[in-house]
Amino acid sequence: MDNIKLDKCFGCGKQNPLGLHLDITYVENKSHIEFTVDANHCGYPGILHGGIIAALFDEAMFYAVKRLGIVTMTISLSIEYLSPGLEGHKLVCEALVEGREGRKVEVLAEIKDADSGKLVAKARGGFLEVNPEKVLHKQ
Repeated sequence: MDNIKLDKCFGCGKQNPLGLHLDITYVENKSHIEFTVDANHCGYPGILHGGIIAALFDEAMFYAVKRLGIVTMTISLSIEYLSPGLEGHKLVCEALVEGREGRKVEVLAEIKDADSGKLVAKARGGFLEVNPEKVLHKQ
């Protein structure tokens, strides 16, 4: 897993000039992302775009699964949007592995406003263990 370079990843890649440049850490058994909403992340003025929420979930879930030491790809992502993420607010996104059956891994995640604790969104994702050589078309 460590031989796959993610430096151009839209979410966590530090070398992607258009990316979110997310820092992913871990708190107990959860992946942890802190993200401050700025105007460039909004759809409606002052409200975080739903696609950015999806990207936060995808990154947090990927990193939750990464701790298992396997290479996976997202195969499903279901999001329930509960309240707006507001411009200028810091959000916390956390994800944890719910279970694994064979090559499939199920993950749960949520995003909360860091100050109010209000739940912004929650999600469930499915990840599939893959062979990186086949996925990346390396010979």
